[in-house]
Amino acid sequence: MGERRMAAHKAPRYAIYYAPELGSALDTFGQTWLGQRGRDALASAIGKSSEVSIDRIGELTDSPRRYGFHGTLKPPFELNPANRPEGLLEAARVFARSRGPIQLPPLELAVIGKFIALTPIAESAALEKLAAACVRAFEGFRTPLSKQQEEDYKLNKLTVHQEQMLEHWGYPYVMEEFRFHISLTDRIDDDRERATVMELLTSLTRPFLGEPVSVRDLVVFAQDAIGQPMKPVERIPFGRSA
Repeated sequence: MGERRMAAHKAPRYAIYYAPELGSALDTFGQTWLGQRGRDALASAIGKSSEVSIDRIGELTDSPRRYGFHGTLKPPFELNPANRPEGLLEAARVFARSRGPIQLPPLELAVIGKFIALTPIAESAALEKLAAACVRAFEGFRTPLSKQQEEDYKLNKLTVHQEQMLEHWGYPYVMEEFRFHISLTDRIDDDRERATVMELLTSLTRPFLGEPVSVRDLVVFAQDAIGQPMKPVERIPFGRSA
């Protein structure tokens, strides 16, 4: 949220994400849906009878494709000039060594503010605890937002509590405002088109929906500047056994 209004900002950013285990059914779906396995793979997945074209899917998945198939744990932030990327990675390794795997409830398709996402079918205290710990653990690496950046976020009609989260943590949707999700589309304002895309996604996600999701690691992502792709830098396994 707020990316278009902040597009002029050019500083590199980092984030701590959940990304599916490489080669898993969830990972394969994500890479196919976002076109990262190639146009032919997506065409084969959606079939010839789909009412939505590959080109249109490309338009509707612009932001998810740029940010990668992920669930946010520590939202994107500019690295504090007093720190270096190597220090952030080492801190992430130390953090991961102290954590054990968790299991999320099965995922389901949901519409959030007119975009489609995968979300757990039920709340997960373990996931909320992990996300909150990530926000706190890496806060010292974050450059505080400028007043202009804060005002850009506030254009999204934040609640009072979301504004408090923004001012304290640099992002409004953390801690009690956190809702884990894996974005699949940008906003789809047309109700009929959104329903069509939802129907297609229901078919494509059927093989893995209903199965619990294991979180065994975290992934550090980096982005050269807003508008550029956000790419994985290092996948770091948790160090403790379940």
